[in-house]
Amino acid sequence: MLPLVYRRFWLAGAWLVSLAIIIGSLLPGPLIATVSTWDKLQHGAAYGLLTFWLLGLLERSRYLWAAAITLGLGVAVEVAQGLLTATRFADPLDIAANATGVGLALLIAWLGLGGWAEQVERWLGVAAPRRQ
Repeated sequence: MLPLVYRRFWLAGAWLVSLAIIIGSLLPGPLIATVSTWDKLQHGAAYGLLTFWLLGLLERSRYLWAAAITLGLGVAVEVAQGLLTATRFADPLDIAANATGVGLALLIAWLGLGGWAEQVERWLGVAAPRRQ
């Protein structure tokens, strides 16, 4: 993890986004299974946001690990929807949308926006000294 002054804050944000995704995915949903563009955009945005948040806290060498963990969460939530809820179902297209969001976040981070939390702390004038 990057040397962050507000590490607990940044980690709490990651946990809150994760919990929002899990709770939102397992709450009772519509009884009719629909495939909508809006639903897939929500999946992509949620998992993209979570991945991008995590990539803001980590060194570049851990990006793939974080992306794999986030995608694993998406698969686990889909399985849980199929097994634990009466009004939701596991949808492979949701997993594909999750993977698209994760992939876009990974690309954005690799293009230069990864480690953004450290940059925010620098802008705030509180950044921890970099390890050599």
